[in-house]
Formats: sequence, structure tokens, C-alpha cells
Amino acid sequence: MRTLKYWLSHYRRYGMGGLDNESRRPKSHPWETPIRIKERIIELRRKTKKCALKLQWQLAKENIILHKNTIHKIIKAEGLTRKYRVRKLKYKYIGVPLQLGELLEIDVKYVPKLLENRQYYQFTAIDCASRWRYLKIYEDYSNLSAINFLKELITIAPFRIRAVKTDNGSYFTNRYTGYEKSTDPLNPTLQCF
Repeated sequence: MRTLKYWLSHYRRYGMGGLDNESRRPKSHPWETPIRIKERIIELRRKTKKCALKLQWQLAKENIILHKNTIHKIIKAEGLTRKYRVRKLKYKYIGVPLQLGELLEIDVKYVPKLLENRQYYQFTAIDCASRWRYLKIYEDYSNLSAINFLKELITIAPFRIRAVKTDNGSYFTNRYTGYEKSTDPLNPTLQCF
């Protein structure tokens, strides 16, 4: 009932605009810095160009005690902070056109669904120049499967493969798994792939 009376009085006073939702946020705060102190801070900042900490010291001599963060917020709200120019670096990338077979990307993904309660893995090769692709499914993603995939890729590809790019998985390289465990870490044994 109280809400209906409130709506009715607002409708009579302001018309249809009085029924719009308005913020219930208070218009002022009991701890807000008084306007004359704000004006004094702005005046000192414009005159002396001092930072918030030095303004705090100067205001303390005038018996105005404020925290330096409060002074900084007042200066910032007034737009009196220094604007430092940040130099943005512009990088210019030059795309060099690739030839067929110059770079092939190979990756392994697992097949999302189990087939006959078995997990399968898809080896995919994509040529970066022509976007030609070849893929094959294997039952595991071991080093042997990766080598067999590469051998088959070399025979099937309609161009000569010059370079292969991988994600350094353990099935492609031993650099991140058994590299430091080898007998001579400075001269590690190379993996077949």
C-alpha cells in the first residue's frame, strides 16, 4: 500500500517521468571533503604544481589534515595530474611468402569419443604455404607413431618437405622430458624423430 501511495504522489508531482526508476544512492556523503578545502587544494596545485604529498605538508601548516591519497583523488578528478606521454612501439611484420613444403606443422589431438572403449589419436600435418593437410588416426601417440606418420607423410606429400614444426611434445622430442636425465646432458642423444 505504501508503494502505491509513493507512486501516486510522484505521478501527481512529476507526471509519467516520476514513475521512472531512479538511483537511491545518496547525493552527498557525510565524510566528503568540504568544498572550500577542495578549492584550496586546486588553487595550490595550479599555483605551485606540487605533488599530493607536498600539498599535504603545506596544508598541514594551515591546519588542514588530509591524507595524500585524498588530495591526489581531488587533483585527478579536476584533471590537474601530469600526463606522461608513452611512446608506443610500432612493429612492422613482413610476411615472407613460403614455398610448397618449406614448412609443415604437425600436431596431435585425441579423438574426443571412445570407440569400442579405446582412445584414438589424430596426427595432423598442414603445409603453411598451401594449407594442404594430411591426417591419420593412431591407437597411441608414442614416438614410434610419430615417426611412422612422418615417413608416410614424406611418401604421400605432393612436394618435397624441407622443414617440420612441432609443439615439442614428448612424442616428438626428448628435450623437455629426458634431456637432462641423459648421461651427458651437454651432448644428449637425439631422438629418432
